[in-house]
Amino acid sequence: MNMTFAAHQKSFLTGILLCTAFSAFNLNAATPSPQPQPQPLQQTQQPQQNAMRFIAIGDTPYSADEERRLKQEVAGAIKAYAPPFVVHYGDLKGGTENCSEDLLVARRDFFYGLLPNRVFYTPGDNEWTDCDRSFLEAPVSELDSLDLLRRVFFSSPIDLPKNWQYARQANFPENARWMQDGIFFMTVHMVSTNNGRMEIRLDDIELALALVEARDQANRVWLKESFATALKADAKAMVIVTQADVTSPDAEGPCTAVNRMHCDAFQNFRENLKRNARKFAKRGEARRPVLLLHGDTNPFCMDKTFGGSQAPNLWRLNAWGDFKSPADATLVTVQPGNPPQPFTAETLLGHEVPAQRCE
Repeated sequence: MNMTFAAHQKSFLTGILLCTAFSAFNLNAATPSPQPQPQPLQQTQQPQQNAMRFIAIGDTPYSADEERRLKQEVAGAIKAYAPPFVVHYGDLKGGTENCSEDLLVARRDFFYGLLPNRVFYTPGDNEWTDCDRSFLEAPVSELDSLDLLRRVFFSSPIDLPKNWQYARQANFPENARWMQDGIFFMTVHMVSTNNGRMEIRLDDIELALALVEARDQANRVWLKESFATALKADAKAMVIVTQADVTSPDAEGPCTAVNRMHCDAFQNFRENLKRNARKFAKRGEARRPVLLLHGDTNPFCMDKTFGGSQAPNLWRLNAWGDFKSPADATLVTVQPGNPPQPFTAETLLGHEVPAQRCE
């Protein structure tokens, strides 16, 4: 990347702090021993007739073999199934691959080509925070990599019908939301490497941390506004998609002005998610369900007690990927009218179901 351009972008990003640290705005899409193994989750055999289904994929391809299977088998299966949309939950390249524009463009064209104008992508750490690793052939600035990622994947909005109620967040176009069949969906940009707080190798650490904090604030606003929008739309259920496994932080304790790096980068998100999910649940005698769908870690599992007593309507799905073999996609079924099991999942080709608990 041209260093003059990169410097300009960093200056621009620094300016964003002034307008996004305390607020974020919507951009309408019209503007563009071994332990015993968990048992498979017992899933409803005959989903309700009005069930809604979509496909999720992520943490792949990590190898030439995975890429080959994606192109030769998984892509065809997704197109044949013809879901209303596909979500990609990040890490669309291996951690040892260079973060080149050519590679990102190739992966964008492949994944966006699975279902043109119907693929929603949220970034993973492999695409930007890990791009400065010394073991790479050509390590580069992670902030420059994030800027490149946004230009390659998010410079143009998705063209969707108005009834999808599609919107993106200003300055953070990777954060999107939409409605489909009465179900509210949203993406939120969180990645591993402690959400970008650790292992800052080639950038100014103060600037990088300030930008993480601005993104955290934007995410808080986006989550709150999205729940409010879902309530106003009387959504029957809600699905939140991100890359990071927020249950597996790299450190403990809250992130503060004093401790900005070696802290639990997802603590506030978990608390805010549970609080908002609890408010969203109240709907007469019914309990509206919420699903957090993520990747980043290896277990393929469904945790129906993720919300605990605070938000018993909150589930989470650690979707297929992250070296799970063979490469596959996850078919997710949403059944708001089935309170005991509003969410089910299985792999698209292998028909594997997730474990009934997440270790």
